[in-house]
Amino acid sequence: MHEQDSVSDLLERRNKKLSILYEIALTVGKSLDLKTILDDVLDKVIAFMGVDAGVIYVINEDTMEMVPVAFRNLIQAVVKDLCDNKVKVGECMCGSIAQCDREVIIREKASLDPRFTRGVLKQENMEFYAGLPIKARNKVVGVLCVITHEPYTPDTELLDILRAATQPIGLAIENARIFETTKKEADVRSRLVNFEGIIANSPKMLSVLDLVRKILDVPSSILIYGESGTGKELIARAIHFNSIRKDKPFVAVNCAALNENLLESELFGYVRGAFTGASVDRKGLFEAAATGTIFLDEVETMSKNLQVKLLRVLQDMTFFPVGSTTPITVDVRVIAATNRDLTEAIKDKHFREDLYYRLNVIRIDLPSLRDRVEDIPLLARYFIAKYGKKLDKPIRRISDEAMNALINHTWPGNIRELENAVERAVVVAETNEIRKEDLPLGLEPRSDEDGHDWTLERAEREHIKKVLSIAGGSKKRAAQLLKVDPTTIWRKLQ
Repeated sequence: MHEQDSVSDLLERRNKKLSILYEIALTVGKSLDLKTILDDVLDKVIAFMGVDAGVIYVINEDTMEMVPVAFRNLIQAVVKDLCDNKVKVGECMCGSIAQCDREVIIREKASLDPRFTRGVLKQENMEFYAGLPIKARNKVVGVLCVITHEPYTPDTELLDILRAATQPIGLAIENARIFETTKKEADVRSRLVNFEGIIANSPKMLSVLDLVRKILDVPSSILIYGESGTGKELIARAIHFNSIRKDKPFVAVNCAALNENLLESELFGYVRGAFTGASVDRKGLFEAAATGTIFLDEVETMSKNLQVKLLRVLQDMTFFPVGSTTPITVDVRVIAATNRDLTEAIKDKHFREDLYYRLNVIRIDLPSLRDRVEDIPLLARYFIAKYGKKLDKPIRRISDEAMNALINHTWPGNIRELENAVERAVVVAETNEIRKEDLPLGLEPRSDEDGHDWTLERAEREHIKKVLSIAGGSKKRAAQLLKVDPTTIWRKLQ
């Protein structure tokens, strides 16, 4: 009889364990909102463990901070400290658990343990403490902590359940991250719709964007002028993804990257037997872009022969694949780009005048970076964030000296050169701040002959004025948008 009772108790404990884990698994599958999931899971963990309080930390992979996403029954001072002064991986108790991937169980007088390096935790008067790493794909993604304020002795079965519970929690964190990544990728198109992918605050660039908005759905050819590195393809993509063609193909071609024969085959395709090696028919990029947009970068490098064929496409949307006598008609919008003055190329007999007028129905002139100096701080901070995340370096700011160096450079390579300079600075930076010595050598200051004030202070003033205008003149609202104190706005404008 006694043996039967033991078996019965064992089965009951196993059923309880499975039941609890099943409940947690169901909770994980109910939502993709991580906080909602972790709040619910933590409530269940506290209930089945019979403990007083708990926290679930999730590691921010960009900053390596331990973010307390879910917490229950902690004193207000501890909650404030956890949220306002986040622990990093390797710091204090939970950070060490994350770094070492090792659980910590303290069975009595936990608050006195010297591994709790934050004084405010002493106020929690912890008696029992259990901290367990949460893993996904063999990588620590968070930490689960439970505590009591009174003596507490959990049995082995309960601790086993707690350990097992970290697996679905890790899955929830991983799924939420995958969802966010997928959502961000899916939002690329919508980001272009509201021009978030184009960093602009200068009057010249804002004027360009105003023009872009007016021509989104016109079928006319568009010619984009701009120095190398000014973002011509980005503007072309913004036009396409804002237009009624946004769900259709966008095909980009660098005309300077291929010789005449290869470029002709790429653009118009070819039929079997057209030349040695043409063993099958192949569609060209114009056909691939049908109902969408084709972007022809460095169009001025096209040979005269190809210019004639492009002219025919623009006239009646018809072309012949290489080696074919059967015409193909397509509906495609053509956006061309050049970094050269085509009127000079026409004078030099390098570019057909009739093709120029066909392409130049709508002209967009992109300013060089030296002509939109107000955008340099915005672009620099954007690239710092981009490469800080990509290179897993917590770069948080740029010194005034370094920013002034960026603002005062002439930028012959424009935005592409600025991006490369910032990427290099992020790579070599040894602190969380970009300093002037982190920037590439040879950043030449711009000439003062034009009489302009190119200082960081001037750029800041212009940006504050712009935000003030958006905020309807309210310094308080502008301060909220800029995330600074209102007195800072007053001081910067003096």
